[in-house]
Amino acid sequence: MRSLLTLLLLMYATWGHTHSNNDVITMYNGDRITGEIKGLANGDLKINPPYAPVISLDLQNIASIESNYNYEILTENNERLYGNISSTDKTGELQFTSIDSAKVIPLLEITEIRPIEESFAERLQYTIGANFNLEPDIQTYKVEGTVSYASLRGQTSARANILQSNYRSLNEQGDYEDDYTQTQGLFRLENERWSKFSNNWYRSFSGQYDYNDQLNNFGRVSLGSGFGRYFIDNAGMRLSTLIGLQGIAERSKVENEADAEPDILQFSFCSGDLFDESCSDDISFIKQTDFSAEGFLTSSFVMYSLTDVDLDINITGSLYPSLTEGDRLRAHLEAAVKWEVISDLNIKLSLNSDYDSGKEDSGELESFRKKTLDYSILLGLEWAP
Repeated sequence: MRSLLTLLLLMYATWGHTHSNNDVITMYNGDRITGEIKGLANGDLKINPPYAPVISLDLQNIASIESNYNYEILTENNERLYGNISSTDKTGELQFTSIDSAKVIPLLEITEIRPIEESFAERLQYTIGANFNLEPDIQTYKVEGTVSYASLRGQTSARANILQSNYRSLNEQGDYEDDYTQTQGLFRLENERWSKFSNNWYRSFSGQYDYNDQLNNFGRVSLGSGFGRYFIDNAGMRLSTLIGLQGIAERSKVENEADAEPDILQFSFCSGDLFDESCSDDISFIKQTDFSAEGFLTSSFVMYSLTDVDLDINITGSLYPSLTEGDRLRAHLEAAVKWEVISDLNIKLSLNSDYDSGKEDSGELESFRKKTLDYSILLGLEWAP
C-alpha cells in the first residue's frame, strides 16, 4: 500500500508540471550547464540546453546534478529508486529523496537515470543502423533497428535486422557477375519484468521470428520464457545470464516423396556446384513445418568507457539445446564494438554468427548444400539519439 501511495504521488507530481529547462549540471572544471536532463546511460548523461541541441557529458567529469523533477535511478547493486535528485555539499555525490527514504549516492555508482516522463513517446529509446561489406566476390548489406520502452517495473524491447549477401563469380571475360543471393533476418519482441523481491533477478517473455536460408531455415517462430540474473551491473560494465524454455515451429526444405502433395519447389542439382546454371538434373523439394521444444541459455556482456573516448563493447551468446530432437544444438553469437564519432552517431564493427547442427529427420535434404555455420563481419554506422 505504501509503495502504491508513493507511485501515485510521483505520478501526481509529474502531471502537475512539465519537465522544465532548469536542471543544472556542474562539471569538475567549474562549467555549469542548464537545461533539461534527458537521462543517463552507458556512462553518458544527456542534457538539452534551451540554446543548443542535446549534448552528452561523461559521468566521471560531472561534479553535481541539481533538478526538481522526478526520476527513476538504477544503482550498480541493481537498486531501483523513484524520486527527486539534488546536489550535496560534497562533489561527486547525489542526494536522492522520496516519500519513503532519503540517501546520498556517489555518482559513479549510478548506472541509469530516467525521467519519469509524461508521454509514451518520451519513454521510447531507439537505434537505427546500416552495415555493409563490399568485396569483389561478395557484397553484404544489413539494416537493423531497436526500440525499447521502460516502465516502473520492467522494460519492453523490439529489434529487427535484415541481411542480404550477393555472391559473385568471374565470367569468361574476367568480369564479376551475380551468381546467387542468400538472405537472413530476425524480428524479436521481449518483455523483462524485474523481481519485487530481489534487484538482481528478472523474468523474461519473448517471441521471435527468424530465417536463414544458408542454414535451411525458411522461417522459424519461437515463443519462450525464462529467469535471468544480473551478476555485474555497475558504472561501466554489465553481465547478465538468462535461462529458460521455448517452443518453436520452423520450416525447412526436405526431399519430396512420391506420395507427397504439398506445394513442390523445383531446384537444380548437380554433383558439382549447386548453383551452377549449367546443371539440368531436377530434384523436387518441399517446405516442411516441424514443431519442437528447446532450452536456452543466454549471456550478455556490456562494457562502456567512462573516459573521453566513447567506446562501447557488447557481446551476447546463446545456446539452444533441443529437448525433442536428440543431439541437435543451435547457437547464436553477436559481438559489436562502437565508437561515437559525433553526437549520437557511432561507427560500429560487428560480428554475427549462427550454428545449427541439423535435424535428425531422415527426410531432411542430403543433396541440398546447406551450412551448419554462418557468420558475417560488417562495418557500419548506428544512430542512437
